[in-house]
Amino acid sequence: MKMLVGATAALALTVLAVPAFAQSTASASGSGTATIIRGLSVTNNANLAFGTIVRPSAGGNSVGVSTAGARSVTGGGDAVALGSTSASAAQFTVAGEGGQSISVGVPASFSMLNGSDSLLVTTSNDLVGSASAQLLSGSLGGSGSLVVKVGGSFPVTTTTATGTYTGSFTVSANYN
Repeated sequence: MKMLVGATAALALTVLAVPAFAQSTASASGSGTATIIRGLSVTNNANLAFGTIVRPSAGGNSVGVSTAGARSVTGGGDAVALGSTSASAAQFTVAGEGGQSISVGVPASFSMLNGSDSLLVTTSNDLVGSASAQLLSGSLGGSGSLVVKVGGSFPVTTTTATGTYTGSFTVSANYN
């Protein structure tokens, strides 16, 4: 037993006496990168215009303007759209760095007011796919753009107050 304790102690001293070969310093290199791109802008090229509508004498209708600018009056009422060229879709141009992915925000609806009377306009747009996955034309290093058209519709009934209704909405864009 004494011999075993002595051998264990000798082994422990031998392990402690072996010099450590660990490095005292270490290093690694890193690098930095940056890509600078132009800012985004949104320009309103045309406003959404529904033109003049004669409210129905019975029933109700929906008045709409497509993203192509075509006006329609649908439903069970007898409302009439006057003038063939007074309607147009809104048009916006988003400009920025070519080839970049952007998110475009178009509100689902907005109100047009005539004093205390209001019309709720439900919007539509011509974006293909998800509004959060749009792509600017062109390529990195050059300018790019995306045209967004906005249409809409609203209900009109025999009790809709006469007068001129106006309202506004905002189209926004952000880089992804």
